[in-house]
Order: sequence, then structure tokens, then C-alpha cells
Amino acid sequence: MARSTSVLASWDACVDHTGPWMAKPTLGYLRSVPAGTVLYDQGSPHRYFYLIREGFVRCSMLHGSGRRLLLELMGPGTMFGEGAAFDGHPRYVHAETVSDVRFSVYTKEDVLGDPDPAALLQSIIKIMASKQRVLAGKLLEFNSEDPEGRLRHLLAKLVAVQRRASPEDERRAAQVWLSQESLAEMCGMSRISAARALRRLAEAGLVRSRARHVEVLDAQSLSRPTP
Repeated sequence: MARSTSVLASWDACVDHTGPWMAKPTLGYLRSVPAGTVLYDQGSPHRYFYLIREGFVRCSMLHGSGRRLLLELMGPGTMFGEGAAFDGHPRYVHAETVSDVRFSVYTKEDVLGDPDPAALLQSIIKIMASKQRVLAGKLLEFNSEDPEGRLRHLLAKLVAVQRRASPEDERRAAQVWLSQESLAEMCGMSRISAARALRRLAEAGLVRSRARHVEVLDAQSLSRPTP
């Protein structure tokens, strides 16, 4: 079944094509870092790219107004940073860990020196093509779906991917550790609009807002189209 386009669809798109990399733990090198570690800054040159094996990383972009926009939250199975690592241009986003993360670190020389570089390069092409399609889908979604619908979809998607990462811990999977401001940025809403939408979802029994996170009570109902 084809995956649906969503705010986090580039995560899913990567998972479909990173099998050859997940199967090569000795390629590149493994690294573990704590939450809050900056992997690279927007505008900086950087020769490395990454495959997340455990944990979560967020990518954001600094707007000309000085506001930081959250673009993506990525989890296990995601590859990122490959474009700038191969073309040598400065990074156009900022990448930072939001949990303890274990990941593989690569350079393009690692790929070219592998006994079977063709399979790895083919997977990178598929990943980048998928990301292009996802970007187009995101633009369409932001123009066609109501903001509250995007918020519902985002929360449901976060729970779904967290369940995939930690299937043995249902309670943990239901905890969305993003602030209202971050949720708003990912859905193209103001923080006030996001707060109001969360309040309506709480009144409907779908979520419970906490001080620093949102607890999803009914992800299945969240994923349904807005009435």
C-alpha cells in the first residue's frame, strides 16, 4: 500500500529505501550523542550525512525575519544531509537532536569505497526523489487542508511512527514531546491557533495537553478527516 503524504512523509519515504544502509553497520562509523546536540548549522559547509538508528532529530530553518521554522522531525531509519554532503554546498537547514540519538555517519568517500557502491547510490537517488515528491505534496497539503486538520494529522502521524520505533511501549508512543509553538510551525499555524485547536481536541477527548507535551488519547479518531 502506498504511503499517504503527510507532514512527516519524508521520514516514511526514507524508511522505504534505507534498507541497504541499515544492513551495513560497519560502513562509516557509529556515533551516540545526547539530546540538544547540534549536528550542523544552516549555512555551514559540512561533508557528512547521517542515518538515524535510534532517537529523533529535528531540522529547522532560520527565516529572514529571525524566526526559526521547524521543518521536520525525523526518527529511526531516516537518512538526512546527503544532498550537501555530495554537492559541497552549505547546509540550508539546522539539525539538532531532540532525544539521545545513535546514528551512522558517512562521507561520500565511504560510499564510493564500498564493495557495492551502486546499491548505495541507487538508494540515495530513490531517497532524494521521494523527498522531492513529498515536498510537492506538502505544498499542496498546506494549500488544500485546513490548519486544524493538519494538526490532527501530525499528531496521529507522530504516534504512528513512535509506535513503530517502540512497539513495546504504548504509553511512551502516545506522548508527543513538541511544544505548542513547534506544532504550530510544522502545521503552518500561529501558536494561538494551535492552542485553540488543541483545546477543541481535548474537549473532544482526543488529546490531553500537558505543560511540555501532548498526550494523544485517540490517534485513530485524529487521523480521520475533519468533520
